[in-house]
Amino acid sequence: MNLDPAIAALREALEQRLEELSDVAAARILSEIPAYRDFDDQLRRDVRAHVFSHLSASLQALTADRDVTREDLLFVRPHAARRTRRVSVTDFIQAFYVGERVLWDAALDLARDEESRRAALAFASHLPRYFEVATTHAAEVYLEAQEELAATGERIRRDLLEDLLAGRELEPGPRLDAARGAGLRDGSSLQVILATPGQSPVDEELLRGGAAALARATGGPTLPLAVVRRDEIVVVIPSTEALAAALMFRLAGVQERLAEAGLPLTVTVSTAVTGLAEIPEGYREARMLCSALGPVLGVRSLTEMSAFEYLTLRPDATAGRLIAPSIHEFVTQDAGEGAPLISTLRAYVDCDLNARRAAERLHIHVNTAHYRLGRIAERTGRDLRRPRDLIEILIAARLADAHARSD
Repeated sequence: MNLDPAIAALREALEQRLEELSDVAAARILSEIPAYRDFDDQLRRDVRAHVFSHLSASLQALTADRDVTREDLLFVRPHAARRTRRVSVTDFIQAFYVGERVLWDAALDLARDEESRRAALAFASHLPRYFEVATTHAAEVYLEAQEELAATGERIRRDLLEDLLAGRELEPGPRLDAARGAGLRDGSSLQVILATPGQSPVDEELLRGGAAALARATGGPTLPLAVVRRDEIVVVIPSTEALAAALMFRLAGVQERLAEAGLPLTVTVSTAVTGLAEIPEGYREARMLCSALGPVLGVRSLTEMSAFEYLTLRPDATAGRLIAPSIHEFVTQDAGEGAPLISTLRAYVDCDLNARRAAERLHIHVNTAHYRLGRIAERTGRDLRRPRDLIEILIAARLADAHARSD
């Protein structure tokens, strides 16, 4: 190849300043692009090395007898892998432009006569092709690195969740690091959130979007562990009094928006368990509540339920056999009539056995409340002044509700 002396001279002059130009370009990147400003010393050195490699490749392309190829730019890959955690692809490409602009400005400074200006124009004519190949390659490599990072992170999170649900102790390594990053530590208070779709099948990408939305809704200082596990979403969160107060409100809002977007979910929340070893119990609680609710959409938490409500969530044949047939018959007949008597009894109990307050809650006359309570006693043969009799009727009603949900 017969190289134009002016072009060779321009390349040689720029190569002699390559270290200086790399320093200038790296400094501009670190000061002009906000995402780069908080880089530590190691990453700053990495940026400078990346700039030097690009400027060198650009100068080599100036005097080569062929266009630059992706293979000439293999050095981009390790730098892209180290940037994916810190900067966007837009900022990554912008950094490349900043470096090339410094090199181009230096070439213009050297254009002092006709020959050197012609060489600078030749350099300018080669830049668009280098830009095209370099930026396309950089974007592709960055996105590949980002996808690989996401896939690796997702695999680690899934493996971590399976370890936690199996009660396995976490060994030092990526899974333990992921647990700590999600705020999951031995001795801390934790809750398990389970979300199951109200329709089947569901696109896995929709579930991933739902998992991300539920994770954001928890409102903690760090994103919790959120995993799509087959046909369900499992989220494990650190539990604090400050977060618990608004958790249900935020989850309900997200659940409604996801349903509007085509992902109806039943979301259930466990009680607070202590430490990593009790996460399987938290998952069992959330799963049990989800099963008990059946196809009912919405958000429910065991923390908002009484022990009585929890114990009567599911049909229980043994409990049913311990209740007198007359009570079961009464509950069935009342349900067929719209359950006015059971509704009155529940309001009566909620109001601490105060018939007047129960009547006000139900917007009925107090005499009507007394009449209904008398009818319950008459039809069941039970004395509503005795707690044992009251509880028996309420259990029968709760078990009937559970049977209705399971049908």
